[in-house]
Amino acid sequence: MATSQLTGQRNGADHQVDACPTRSAGTAAVLVRGQQVTVDCPPWCTHPHTEAYRSLEDVSHHGDTVSLFVPSYNGKIESVLTAHVASWPFAGDSETAAPFVAFDAIGDEVAQLTPEAVTAIADQVIAHGHALRALAAAISGGAR
Repeated sequence: MATSQLTGQRNGADHQVDACPTRSAGTAAVLVRGQQVTVDCPPWCTHPHTEAYRSLEDVSHHGDTVSLFVPSYNGKIESVLTAHVASWPFAGDSETAAPFVAFDAIGDEVAQLTPEAVTAIADQVIAHGHALRALAAAISGGAR
């Protein structure tokens, strides 16, 4: 029987790697308009910071992705819910400057959630899992 699984990956790999090779002692060297700039890089950031940025406002931090996978009709396993920690410290928006959880349910980021909202979503996912088990039990003749 296929089951959903909640997994964490670092840059698509199942093992730990240093995704910010230019990072040392909590900083990352980034290239902004051809100039190397050193920025604070939070310990949860696994973004490589290898692209050339047009402005400092474009510099963002992203952590590991956590995904919920389910089987699809064509036999593939599809990611239906993903989340990761992110921040845009130089964008001039106080809501995205502090770390938030980016929640993606459809292949396009749909929400930026506070820790309290993520906890509420987690409770809903758990409740949804219980409801799915009840559905399975209802058609298999088993008890809840």
